[in-house]
Amino acid sequence: MTRQRLLVSMALISMCSPAFAQFSPGDIKIFGYFQTSLSHQSRLQSDPEQNSFSLQQLNLFFQKDLSQNWAAFVNFEFLNNFSSSRQWGSANLEEAWLKYRSRKEFNLKLGLQIPIFNNLNEIKNRTPLLPYIIRPLVYETSFSEFIPVEEFLPNRAYVQVYGFIPLATEAKFDYSVYLGNSPNIATPRPDSMGTVQTGVDTSDTFLFGGRMGVRYRELKCGVSASLDNVNFFQGIETFVGGAPSRFDEVRRFRLGADFSYNLGPVSFEGEFITVTYDDDLDEVSLDKSFYYATLGYHLNERLYFYGSYWFTGQDFTGIFKEANQVSLYKGDADIKVPTAGLAYSISDRITFKAQVARVLIDVIVPIPDRSQKDSGYYYTAAVSVFF
Repeated sequence: MTRQRLLVSMALISMCSPAFAQFSPGDIKIFGYFQTSLSHQSRLQSDPEQNSFSLQQLNLFFQKDLSQNWAAFVNFEFLNNFSSSRQWGSANLEEAWLKYRSRKEFNLKLGLQIPIFNNLNEIKNRTPLLPYIIRPLVYETSFSEFIPVEEFLPNRAYVQVYGFIPLATEAKFDYSVYLGNSPNIATPRPDSMGTVQTGVDTSDTFLFGGRMGVRYRELKCGVSASLDNVNFFQGIETFVGGAPSRFDEVRRFRLGADFSYNLGPVSFEGEFITVTYDDDLDEVSLDKSFYYATLGYHLNERLYFYGSYWFTGQDFTGIFKEANQVSLYKGDADIKVPTAGLAYSISDRITFKAQVARVLIDVIVPIPDRSQKDSGYYYTAAVSVFF
């Protein structure tokens, strides 16, 4: 097993397994990760050339073993130089769950949690254990202000059962199923004057999801899926006709696949995600797709080099006004990112990183002179710490 995979396994065990240490009901474990970076961005679209330091992400964890089989876990996340007084970044309660584990093959989690979807979703916040500074785009939570990362991934569940079933020698069948809220969550409105309970689901639907996969020695692969209902399409009836109820709780389906393999010092990992909406409209599309592939090489136990390619494609619908007529049009926005980098671990708790990426943006609109192409470079260095 490579050093990187060993570190990831140790981190997951330390956060998720009451058996990691001898049980002591009085002990509470407090630990976390943070990553701070220096970046240079060339001119891209309307953004000028810029340099910036950033405390990109900090996760603070609390874990307590409540009994031999029960444990509690809390995860606070702070992004982008968080400061409430300056209105910078964001602070989120990412997880607060209770876990029951009678054996390795069966686990039950109750409470707010990040569900299992593909390979990276659960471990995307373990920044010292990942080689990237900027993670594959839909996993880069510091970009959530301008990339709709939560449309690609189920990020909040409340009940989850997961584990594995032993198969042949050294082979395991992984499984998980989970349940959560729909994305139709109440948020404050200027006219609500504090009369709305925020953070609760405003519909009678749920998020359903799960993953099935196989592990064999250094090979891991699986298929993930989730199903929920969204209200993104409300108001479209103004342009396409029909009853407003036709666009309530439109079904959204996410499908993902992941594959990873290690052969000596060489490693490969990749994922694929599609997001489709059952809107049944030719005039409207919000479908999305994403994939990435990373090939890496461990020069030694501390130094890791990699090259990666990321692609994000998003359909969108715009409004075109000409004279006294208003019509809808469908467009497509693609982001392609070839990137390369290295990670050097001076200890099990400190990792230095460097990364360069070329960003290619292609916006296609079926209206003359509305399509756009742009490209730019992103250079960054960072240090990640496990404390």
